[in-house]
Amino acid sequence: MSLQLAFVFHFNQHTNEYAEVANRTCYRGLLNVLRAHPKLKFNLHLSGTLLRTLNWFDSGTLDLVRAGLADGQFELLGSTYAQNIPYVSHDWDNAQQIAAHRHVLKELFDVEPTVFWNAERCWRQSLVPVIGQGGYRVTVVEDHILAAAGHTEPTPINTQVDDHTLTLVYDDPILRERLNYAAWFGRRTQFFNYLEGFAEKPNAKNYVLAYAEDAEALGLWPYEAGYLPHATWAHLDKLLTELEERTELALVHLSTVKARRTLENLPDGAARWMDVALMRPDAPYHEDGYANWFDFINRSPKVEYFRKLYSVVRSNLQQVAIARSNGLATAAGDEFYRQALEIYASHQYEFGCIGVGGRGYWGWENVRAAFLYGRLAELADDPQPRRWIEDLNGDGSDEQVLFDGRQLALFTAYGARLLGWFDLTSGKQWVGNPLAVPPAPFNNGGSEHPRLTHAPNRWLPETFEADLKPWKDYKQKEARPTRMGKFLSPELLAREPDELTVYVCPPAPGGLRLPLSAQTGALNDWLKVDGGDEQPADRFLDYRFEADGVISYLNALTPDLIIDKRVRLMPSGLQVQYTVHNHSQRPRHIRWRMTHEVCPDYAAALNAGSECLQVMRGEEESPLVLNTHSGARLQIKPSRAWSAETHRIVLLGLELTLSFELDLPAGDAETFTLELTAVEGEV
Repeated sequence: MSLQLAFVFHFNQHTNEYAEVANRTCYRGLLNVLRAHPKLKFNLHLSGTLLRTLNWFDSGTLDLVRAGLADGQFELLGSTYAQNIPYVSHDWDNAQQIAAHRHVLKELFDVEPTVFWNAERCWRQSLVPVIGQGGYRVTVVEDHILAAAGHTEPTPINTQVDDHTLTLVYDDPILRERLNYAAWFGRRTQFFNYLEGFAEKPNAKNYVLAYAEDAEALGLWPYEAGYLPHATWAHLDKLLTELEERTELALVHLSTVKARRTLENLPDGAARWMDVALMRPDAPYHEDGYANWFDFINRSPKVEYFRKLYSVVRSNLQQVAIARSNGLATAAGDEFYRQALEIYASHQYEFGCIGVGGRGYWGWENVRAAFLYGRLAELADDPQPRRWIEDLNGDGSDEQVLFDGRQLALFTAYGARLLGWFDLTSGKQWVGNPLAVPPAPFNNGGSEHPRLTHAPNRWLPETFEADLKPWKDYKQKEARPTRMGKFLSPELLAREPDELTVYVCPPAPGGLRLPLSAQTGALNDWLKVDGGDEQPADRFLDYRFEADGVISYLNALTPDLIIDKRVRLMPSGLQVQYTVHNHSQRPRHIRWRMTHEVCPDYAAALNAGSECLQVMRGEEESPLVLNTHSGARLQIKPSRAWSAETHRIVLLGLELTLSFELDLPAGDAETFTLELTAVEGEV
């Protein structure tokens, strides 16, 4: 009988633009290689945060996963949605994380996995019922944790807590390192020698060794070190070809693994890589001042701060759930509460891991957005029309709210911008982007724009084949350990030649680029007066609530040039009336750029990808954004002609820009309106 191997590839990024870099330098090419070997079985885990972004940028990558699932080649693993470390997190949080991830997997792939990826491999025995209640019965555990429990052979075992049993598979870090080395440099001898040693043992027929690794190791890590990802794919392709030829080795799905014995209890254990990284200042993710990972989670100021913040948000969400269970819960309220839980889960990305997150990190700080969606659930269940002021998104700044019993519009005084627009009867969202994580410090949350900065352009692959013929000019020798040495042990390198063959990346194209925007809202007014500098769209404005459901914002561009921006709800939408007063004794010219970040039927768009958002023509040729997946559409209709129109896909949304040219005579005023209307529609 063959020695059984489980190859497990862990795909993970936050809901940000870097996921597209990872896709082009790793995921697309890696999946192409795996699909080129249809007789081999592979186990894949894709985090919930990555799935939201990857589906947005390149649904073709997910189609490769779907094809592998349909052929029985791939098996998907479930996990926590945002790869928070379950050991560190509250178990209520862990349960929400697991449920949110299963929800996304069901939506995108129609699967309900039974194998669990334990984020960052940290173990506590009390997680067994949490994982089991989530629908899982198999997971991988690092060898040193099993050894500490007295289990030193790579045979699957069971462990049990109460009525919940998990099968544990031997996660082998030596196998992990040797496969990575073979893929990076094309040197496979140590990898196969290691496996042959196990295959020759008397009990080999009962062994299952897991290669459980970040998928990013197979392309992105070399790329970030300056190496061509195609070389990694080509070397991996040859390794898999040799695996196909070796009858003594067999790749299996983890769901098929059977335990040979039971261990009653495993000791707490940390991932070996984090303990090593804390000891090595040159290691990725190193943080100074900690003896080991347990020391880190007990003393880290950032861990302590966010534990407290998550506790506050958790308590709020639990209270909302209790109140809803005692009242009349609506379908729209259910949808907003589901989104609140997904937002809560998403903003715990890799919480508890070294070298990640901290104060000012949008991917953690914006967990406060869950407050808003919990509140929307409450309001949907009891829709009483009113106007009020409240810090709905927990950013420390009050928002202005208009609610007619169906539509709720959320404004900020920072520019009189529309931060959110929701239908509390249908549960749909037209404006608002709570899952996107812009590459900017968290600064007053949704009140101000994320402060994006230009970054150098990078070379990125345009092709994803495991073929090195087009890249021969980039082949060279480098002294070991090369730039990948920080990932490799001295023991492995000691057996290798002094120089290794590598392929380097082509040079970057030069120049700078601005990251994709996100979390800017709609009704952004960028203004240039008389050819001067463009004024920001998030200046703090005076405002007041007036009769007839109006909120008025005053924008003093100069002491004698003032814009009165008046917003109110109307059936199926919003009306904005702008009156520009030129109190000066000379004519003034205003170049007005109005931007709107929109996403009609946000939840449906996330499942369909960015291709579903199309700009069409509405009434009087005004722009209309159509969600082709659900039929929802949003029209933006100005009362005056615009001089230019552009649109672009941004991070989990579409940004539409209309430009206007205003010439105001001395002492004159001009008024125009803008109407935003939303229709649910059908495909």
